[in-house]
Amino acid sequence: MTPALTDRATFAGVLAQLVRNRCASGADRTSRTGLQATVPVNERPAVRRGIEGLIDSGVLAVHGEDIGFTADGWQFLTHVQKAQGQKAAVERHHEDPAALQRILEKIEQDERFQPYRDLQEVRTLPARLENYRSLRRDSRMPMGWLVVTTALVIAAALALYFFRR
Repeated sequence: MTPALTDRATFAGVLAQLVRNRCASGADRTSRTGLQATVPVNERPAVRRGIEGLIDSGVLAVHGEDIGFTADGWQFLTHVQKAQGQKAAVERHHEDPAALQRILEKIEQDERFQPYRDLQEVRTLPARLENYRSLRRDSRMPMGWLVVTTALVIAAALALYFFRR
């Protein structure tokens, strides 16, 4: 059984899950600024610092403007998911207990992983972002309706203009 996570490891795990969710479409990496832009403004500084901490601790690697998991990062994500009682996102990953221990120690020593809010609120960040994205997607008017509506308004204005002459 996997031991319980500390508060800092939990926050780092939440951030790793955010990156994983953004990579869920099968890509190996995601846009760092794109990920940060999806986070509520009041939480962005903590998320940005945490992402930088994950890069410094070897969980994430930078590829230009994109970030992606290292082999140790996949191992850390699997460790976090098992500790939370979830099915691991990666079935095959390299087992290196020493590397995992090094990452966990770096996370514990790094102030950037201190939770910025109540731990329960921090844990809900991935779900809140997913809910926010789905609400934004549902509230947007499809482009086709916008074109049709604009054309109807222009046609009505022209008809009104010609009938009043």
